[in-house]
Order: sequence, then C-alpha cells, then structure tokens
Amino acid sequence: MRKSILALMSVCLCTFNVWASDINVQTEEVEVTATRTKKVAKEVPMSLSVVGQEEIKKSTVTSVADLLKDLPGVQLTSTGSAGIYRLSLRGESGSRALVMVDGIKISEQKSMDGAPLLIDINSIERIEVIKGPASVLYGSEAIGGAINIISKRYADKPIQGMISSTYNSGVDGISSYVTLYGSTNGFYYRGEGTKTKANNREDTDGDEIENTEFSNTNMRFLVGYQNDAFDIGIEHTSYRSNNEVSTGLEDAPTFAMDMELPVWNRRKTSVYAEYKKPIGAISKIRLDAYQQKTLKEFDNNMYMTMAMGPVTTTMESLSNTENDLITTGVNLQVDFDITDTNMLIAGVEIMKDELDVDESKKTFGAPVYSSYHSEAEQLSKAFFIHDEQMLGENFILSGGLRYTSIDSELTDTDNPSYEKNDSNDSSTVGSLALVYTGVKNTAFRALYSRGYRTPNLQQLYMGTTHGSTTPTYSNPDLDSEVSNNFEVGVRFDNKKFDADLALFYNKAKDYITTILTTRNGSDARVFTNVDEATTKGAELTTGYRIADFRPYLTGTYLHKKYETDGFSTTKNGMPETFGRAGVTYDRAFGQSAFGVDIYARYAGRAEEESSTGDVTKTGGYTTYNLQLDYTYAFESGRRFMVTAEALNINNKEYQLAMSTLEETGRHYTLKASLEF
Repeated sequence: MRKSILALMSVCLCTFNVWASDINVQTEEVEVTATRTKKVAKEVPMSLSVVGQEEIKKSTVTSVADLLKDLPGVQLTSTGSAGIYRLSLRGESGSRALVMVDGIKISEQKSMDGAPLLIDINSIERIEVIKGPASVLYGSEAIGGAINIISKRYADKPIQGMISSTYNSGVDGISSYVTLYGSTNGFYYRGEGTKTKANNREDTDGDEIENTEFSNTNMRFLVGYQNDAFDIGIEHTSYRSNNEVSTGLEDAPTFAMDMELPVWNRRKTSVYAEYKKPIGAISKIRLDAYQQKTLKEFDNNMYMTMAMGPVTTTMESLSNTENDLITTGVNLQVDFDITDTNMLIAGVEIMKDELDVDESKKTFGAPVYSSYHSEAEQLSKAFFIHDEQMLGENFILSGGLRYTSIDSELTDTDNPSYEKNDSNDSSTVGSLALVYTGVKNTAFRALYSRGYRTPNLQQLYMGTTHGSTTPTYSNPDLDSEVSNNFEVGVRFDNKKFDADLALFYNKAKDYITTILTTRNGSDARVFTNVDEATTKGAELTTGYRIADFRPYLTGTYLHKKYETDGFSTTKNGMPETFGRAGVTYDRAFGQSAFGVDIYARYAGRAEEESSTGDVTKTGGYTTYNLQLDYTYAFESGRRFMVTAEALNINNKEYQLAMSTLEETGRHYTLKASLEF
C-alpha cells in the first residue's frame, strides 16, 4: 500500500508542467469576527490565530484538533482515545477552553476534561482561536481562550459540489467526503456527509497500538435566504463517533482495565436571522436559537485476578454510564454605530442544560447489578456590552463588561452517593484594551481581561467512577474559578516579512481540581478549589518571503506554577517550549499551483510533580515532515487538488505531554479532491 501511495504521489507531481493560464492569488487583509463583529485581523486587541479555507482544503488531517496543534499556545490533550482530543490553550486544560460552532457553545456537563471537538473538518470555512481569557465576549469556559469554528454556508452558483478522499497509512484509515451546495435568487442550500474509519495506530516498529481504533460520520443540511436586508436560515447537523480507549492495562496480569466510548454523538438544530440594514444607530441585529443534544456512553471494566492456593479467581467490576445532555439556548446581539468613530455591541445569551445520567455497575465477584438514574440542570443568563472608540487616527480603545447568573440543581436521583442540592452563582467580568497603528505596517496592542469559569454539574453534584481506579466525588460548595490576564503584543506585516509577538501573564485562583482523600475507608478523590496558578509566557509567529520561498517559525514559551495547601510546583506536565519551524515553496503558473512545506515539530521535556513529591517525566521530541500539494483550476471553474505528506520521517518514538497515547511512527497521507 505504501509503495502504491508513493507511486501515485509521483504521478500527480509530475503533471504540474502541462497547464497554461493564471490562478488568482488572494492578497487582501484577513477579516475576522473575534470581537463579535467583522474586523481586520491586525486591529484585534487579543492574541488571535486564524486557519483559513485554503489551508483546510490542503491539509490531510481529518480532525479539528490535528488542524490546530501547530498554532502558538495550543497543545493537544487526550485521556486515551485516539479519536477524541481536546485543546489546551496557554497551558489551561480542555475544560478551560470554550469551543463554539458559529458562536454557539458545545456544552459538556459530565466530563473530566471539557468539551470534545465533535465537528467534521470538511464542514469548516475557517477557525479563529483566541488565546487568553475571552470571558467578557464569550462567557464561562473561556478562561484559557476560545475556539470559534465558522462553518461553510454560502455559494456562488446554483449547483456546486466537492468530493474528496484521504488515506492515512499510519492507521490504515480512509476518510471520504461529499457535498452539494448552491445559491439562486437569494436562496442557498448545502448538504454534506463524511465517513472516517481509522484502525489501530502503528508505532515506530510497525506494530499496532491496541485500542486506538475510532470511526465517525457526519451529516449536515442547511437552507437559507438572504438579500440586502435579511439573512435567515435553518441548519441541522448530526455527528456520530465510536472510540476505543487505550488504558495500558488491558492485558495486565493481576489487575486489568478496559474502557470504551462506543457512542459520543452530537446533534444540533439551529435557526438564525440577521437584519443588516441600518436603523438609526443600529447597524445589525442577529438572533440565534438552537437545541443541541449530546449523547455519551462510557464502558469502564476492571478485572482482578487472585490466586487462592491452586485456584485462580477473576473478579469483575463492569460499569456503564449513559449521559444524555440537551442544551437549549438563544443568543441576541445588536450592533450600534454610535458615531463614525464609536461602535457598541450589546448582547443577551440564555442557555439551559438538562442532563440525564444512567449508571449501572456489577460489583466484584457479585452476580447483582446496581442501576441508578439522576437528573440535573443548569440555567445560564448573561448580558454583555463591548465598546470600541477611535482616538484620533492611530489609537483604538475598547472595553467590555459581562454579567452572568447561573442556577444549578440536581433535581432527581436514586443514587445513594448523591444528594439533591442546588446552587446559585453570578459573576461580572471586564476587559480593557488599546491598539496603536501609527507605525507603518505595525499594530501594537495592550490588554487586560478578567476570566471566570463556573463548576459544571458533575463537579457540583454527580462525581464519577470512570477513568480511574478510584471514584471521584462531587462538591456542591465549589466556587467559580477567576483569573486576571495581562498581555502586550505587536503585529507587523509588510507583505515580505511578518511577525506576531505576544507576552502574557495570568494569575488565577480557586482552580477546580481533584485531591486524594479517603471515603468509607477507601482511597478516593474529590473536586475542590486550589489556591492559585500563575502562568507567564510568550508566543511568536514569524515568516520572511524570499521570492517563492518563505522560512517560518511558530513558537511558545510557557511557565506555569501551581500553589495549594503548602504545596507548590512548576512541574505541571507541560513542556516549557514547543512549536513548528520550516520553509515553504509556492509557485503558480498557468492554471496550476504547486506547493512544498518542509518542517519540524518540536517540544521540550515535560515533568509532572504530585503532592507526594513523585515526578513523572515525558521526553521532548522533534519530528521531521514534508508536505507536497498541487492544484489545477479548470476554465469551467472546477478545481482538482492533491496533497501528499510524509510525517514523522525520522520515526521518532514519542507521546504528547498531555496525552497518554504513543504517537504514530513514520507514516504517509494522501488526499485528493475535486470541486465543481
């Protein structure tokens, strides 16, 4: 199979000299919506990374996490499933990174590490990643940052489409995608589907890494209508996934553990309406209403083998949990042009999470099963304003406030370890920023922002017995996490040399984590607030164009310190330095375009210290990689694209610092697509 892939790569790359008209090259400044309104990227006051449509189309990855893992300040986290990764922003866990699709939050109320990225990469127009607290504009969970995934929506012609297929030799996996979309007389539509199947990973010796299989399917449908004044539409998405979980203890001789995520699905139906003709000082009104259903099934089985004289006995603990979460919400935003130099945004967000949990367990050596049902809900109501004022020609001053009220309640349960309870929480956070554009091709920025994160229903009321050999208990007295963030940065771009440098400092307190304790005479863990965490660091993105070549570098320095109950450590399981460096070559000729990217990924060593003084080490790594892409644009408007990558060419054995899985050894990917 690998020889066939390399042969196909050679055929595709040898055809690039035979074509003869022009391909248009886009040189316009990128517009983003990180401040909840369209704005050129250089004027955004926070650190921002954008992954655009062309980069997505050329990439051979099949997951959102893999697409974003080389951005400054971004790391992947995993607890054993190759198909479920979360994102860590500036050293914060996945539960402190808000994930949104078209501004709508993917909620997760019963997970140890935040919302999974349950969205198909082929549905995405672009991704905006905000680093640092974005709680004023986006709310809870954005204490570390926010990821806003903007999905494909509009079309230029009555009938358009795309088909693509990607092969990955490292997992002997295939991902196939098809879409049909169009627009006529203001009406637009889109239908698309993706199916991905990945087998077990191969390590550096070519052996399979057991229990790393996964598969997912995605279906999405959209219809809408727009004119000069209105844009209205309805959308439905169904994402289904099945994941093995690697524990490393599946075949242990005396104590074995086996886990599986046979179901982790997300379905969302949303309607949106936008009025974009000025009404006095009002420049735009946007309304989104949605219902999102997330279903998760988790199997956690443990086996203990004991020898009693000549007899060997195996005792079992077979656990299953089904979490059914329904999220219903409405977002309203109104934009005002107060004067020619003053813009104001005001919004209201209301969201209700309703969680049903079914838990069953067969205890060690007993033929009796226990079964429990619990129900809980959390209602969030928020109001925010964000004001932006031009001061002269070169200064942009902006600031905002958000007030949030959250009501949480465990409404019903027959689980004897739970107790019906309710709590109320409220928070007001603010931000203040200044951007200076008085130097040619340069924008300086300074930002203060306050972040917060409210505890979820699992942490408050339900706890969990999964993912560990010990149970984790809830704590209804938890406080919300809060943080103060300071940042300065500079962006420069003269079309030849570009750079974005950010220096940041973050002070957080009342972190929610788990500590070891004793319950009913046995070891256990309980959610609690720790004293504080301090993070400081720097992020750099830079490149220099020399004719058709562009050397580039993205890098992050991150230093984090935890302090709680007399225990303090900077060994937090994260590398202090990580990034990507390489050189690209891009050439357009006639109707063809050809690109090369030779690059290295790198990360330093990571150490994690427990409160007992034990230190776990994860080695640093550097991998070498090559990407080749070729595009041919037909005069009819059709476009053919092929991308081939050789990854981990040096066959480095390594694992990500915030993951329990060994990464794939040397492997190859090939993606071919046709747009019409």
